[in-house]
Amino acid sequence: GEERQLVDDRPGTTVDSVDTLVERDGHRLVLIDTAGMRKQRQVRKSGGVEALGVYQAIRALDRADVAVLMIDAAEGAGEQDAKIAGLANDRGTAIVIVLNKADLVEPKELKAAIDRTREVLSFIPWAPLVTTSALTGKGTKKLVERIVDAVAEHRKRIPTAEVNRFFTEVLERHPPPSYHNRPVRLYYVTQARTRPPTFVVMANDASAVHFSYQRYVQNQLRERFGFQGTPIRVKYRSKEQRPKKTR
Repeated sequence: GEERQLVDDRPGTTVDSVDTLVERDGHRLVLIDTAGMRKQRQVRKSGGVEALGVYQAIRALDRADVAVLMIDAAEGAGEQDAKIAGLANDRGTAIVIVLNKADLVEPKELKAAIDRTREVLSFIPWAPLVTTSALTGKGTKKLVERIVDAVAEHRKRIPTAEVNRFFTEVLERHPPPSYHNRPVRLYYVTQARTRPPTFVVMANDASAVHFSYQRYVQNQLRERFGFQGTPIRVKYRSKEQRPKKTR
């Protein structure tokens, strides 16, 4: 067979990502298994190839449409899970959270794990959470559905006319606050790209748009258009600014 993983004689040191094509419920998916980044206390006890394993995981995030964050249902999310989720979010990767081995914990413990996970990962409230059992396969159909949905949202494009009708409504309901006694004017919005969905808002002074209003606009975009499972970006550009030319 083909050697596809870098291995070490210590446990948990298989670090290369492995691509596997699977078909499930009529969907074809390529799984990039990174073998995981271990808990921080385990990392401190190890050396050598650990940094390379983290590097491989980051490379996998850059290749992936969706990061499936696998978490032990007996523990819930921890610091290391938050770091991985942060890396995925920063890179614009869609995210689905999975609490695995859910069948091995009591309902009360599972609820506590879900609550803890949502608290630790509160910066990605848009990421769906699924409970599964790797042993019995329970929950895997729902997981595939959430992954497919996240891919669709990650690639979603809103027509310019539609997003501007929405934007006009937002401005009428809640105009941006003034800045140093000067009015802040927002003119129009366009979707510049997908994967992740990225919007550009033209303003008279982009630097004058308060961060709380930026968050409000982003929340309104989600409320109207969904984007469940994917990060979105909203950038502000002063009207006199010209986009940089790309070679």
